[in-house]
Amino acid sequence: MFTLNFQNISTSQIVNELKSKGYFVFEQALTEEYVEELLLDVDFNQIIVNNNDVGVVVAYNQKFLTHCLVSSKKAYDLITCKKVLDICNEYFSDSYKLTNHRIYQTSKISHMPWHTDNNRQAGKQLVSKHNMPGLLFLFYLSDVTKNPFQYLKDSHKWSHKYSHEIYLSDRFIDNNYKQDILTFMMKKGSLILCDIHGVHRAEPFQDNRYTRTTLLFQVDQVGNDNAGHGEKNIVNTEYIDNPTQEVMDYLGFGFKREYPAFPCTSVATMTPEDILKIQKQLLPLTLQALAKSLATFLLPGEVKINAKRLLWHLKSSRSMISKLFKK
Repeated sequence: MFTLNFQNISTSQIVNELKSKGYFVFEQALTEEYVEELLLDVDFNQIIVNNNDVGVVVAYNQKFLTHCLVSSKKAYDLITCKKVLDICNEYFSDSYKLTNHRIYQTSKISHMPWHTDNNRQAGKQLVSKHNMPGLLFLFYLSDVTKNPFQYLKDSHKWSHKYSHEIYLSDRFIDNNYKQDILTFMMKKGSLILCDIHGVHRAEPFQDNRYTRTTLLFQVDQVGNDNAGHGEKNIVNTEYIDNPTQEVMDYLGFGFKREYPAFPCTSVATMTPEDILKIQKQLLPLTLQALAKSLATFLLPGEVKINAKRLLWHLKSSRSMISKLFKK
């Protein structure tokens, strides 16, 4: 999972940098092999439509696999690994929980505003900023030469002065903090870890041929007074091969969650290009559905049942013959 160089970095060093600088950065923390295997779990070209499963959704020029704890064992292992939990144990002074997570792609154009991630929500709406300590873990899953993560140096110490603002404008930052902007262009597998109270964004870009892929998750020190804080963590129980109390508490088992999954999407958040792709996927399925509907309308129920029985027997016979030949 982790490169030897990153494994040799002590938890204390990481936490000390987080508490003093507000961020910790390590280039190529993940092995290239691990990144490639993780990406095999995600098909960004397969958008779910009336599919009773979790999958990729589209929000304009971004695609999200929000519930990656369901469909990617590699993502689950990374998000719940000992290194992550050790960092959280040493950084936080009270119980902490995974509050959101996602794998996402940003393509062609993006202009994210400057912001902090200490958000309190009511439904889909951001209503205020909270004071809970929190950490943002961000792993580059592609080489990042454009649209890199940017962080304002020491902003975790003064961002509370702007807690009445959802975002800070580009002009305001350029006029007051331009000299403090840190920009992280790095190779895939690199880790950026920062205080959620620090002001940050992804640098704006426009390039029709460029795509950035990222794994992001947030951990907050959520006490009993903050029940409901965070998005739902839907987990594939097959992945929980070490169900310790620490992991169960971290994932939020038995803890109330009230925030909807991010982002909130619909057909209205899809690009015309993605809508066209969906139509191409739907055409053969539509013809198949029409044929089935016509057969259902014309054939009596008993005939359909007998046809299904016959098909099942034919498939069973073929399977048995195949096994005999293999012997």
